[in-house]
Amino acid sequence: MKTQDWGRWGCLMLALLTLGLVSERVALAQAGTGSIRGLVTDATGSVLPDVQIEATNVATQLKFTTTTTGAGIYTLSSLPIGVYTVVAKHAGFKQFVQENVDVATASTTAVNIALALGEVSETVTVTESVAPLMQTDNAEVATVVENRVVMDLPLQVGSGGGGRRQVESFIFLSPGVSGDWFTKTFNGSIDLSNMAQVDGIAWSNSEVPGRFFEGTPPFEAVQEFKVANTLHPPEVGRAFGVTNYTLKSGTNRFHGNGFWFNREDNFDARGFFVDKKRHEIQNEFGGTLGGPIIKDKTFFFGSYSGFRFATAGGGTQLITLPPADFRRGDFSRLKDDSGNLIQLHDPDTTHPDGKGGFIRDPFPGNIIPLSRLSAQQYPRELCQSARRTTRR
Repeated sequence: MKTQDWGRWGCLMLALLTLGLVSERVALAQAGTGSIRGLVTDATGSVLPDVQIEATNVATQLKFTTTTTGAGIYTLSSLPIGVYTVVAKHAGFKQFVQENVDVATASTTAVNIALALGEVSETVTVTESVAPLMQTDNAEVATVVENRVVMDLPLQVGSGGGGRRQVESFIFLSPGVSGDWFTKTFNGSIDLSNMAQVDGIAWSNSEVPGRFFEGTPPFEAVQEFKVANTLHPPEVGRAFGVTNYTLKSGTNRFHGNGFWFNREDNFDARGFFVDKKRHEIQNEFGGTLGGPIIKDKTFFFGSYSGFRFATAGGGTQLITLPPADFRRGDFSRLKDDSGNLIQLHDPDTTHPDGKGGFIRDPFPGNIIPLSRLSAQQYPRELCQSARRTTRR
């Protein structure tokens, strides 16, 4: 192995180790989380204050605690997404246990609790699954795309996004979202008005606002995501649509996968308008791995995705590069199919034609002076030469 390869792998391992050793409390500062909220009452419907509430993440055994307010309300926020067990304890009442509480990305799961009179040593357990099917604490209209959907549904791979599998393609499963890989609209909004977040951190593209495919996380690294297209929280700004991606994390069990997608021209048919098949080899490969470093306390997760694409011949694309004289502004031989000169006119000479319209003077010889060429579009030495000529 070459020296630079060892260095590259060493940096990768150091980065993974650093991420794995991050404290669980620091990890909770990320906004790609959810909440559990509810009301605690007794058998008569009266609210109960000072009830101890504890939520335990089933996969990591991380525990989160709080107590109910004087109005009997409790809120557990900044919870990593996953399945939880909620326990409620209060003197003079039986212990209440609610299992299979599903916490989704940027969503609130309502778990209302009714405590029965009895000893704390007695337990009432509810095993029915609880999921955030309806938001009652805000007016946001959103769709959560679960990991099961992401991993099991077929995904079309085309030229958009570089030909790679893009998890962003699943946002079209949400009502009101239309468009393609480059631009999307949310409930009829203008193009490129959406915003993407990864673990609650805004991702932006200064070149084309709203375009996300170039920075999409590896497909297998996404746990789930949420698409909000109406009345989303004000902290996201003026975006018409917000997509919040939550990445996977490590648990108390080692888990991972490997994948390889291959496309060869040997499996393709020849196009109708070409003489031979286009030579094309496309490979996308990688894997994920996550698990515990210190059980119940510290975890790690990493992913890698590689993409290789080679093609030659057999295509129908025609790419034309401007000749050297055109790049210098000399269009004296720019002609149409009949051999007639295509005259270029100087926009700075616009003047009335005396008939209610406007006309422009043609460039002499159909040549644009070098002093009029943009330094960003034409060779620097030509523009510098033009400036020297102008100063003289």
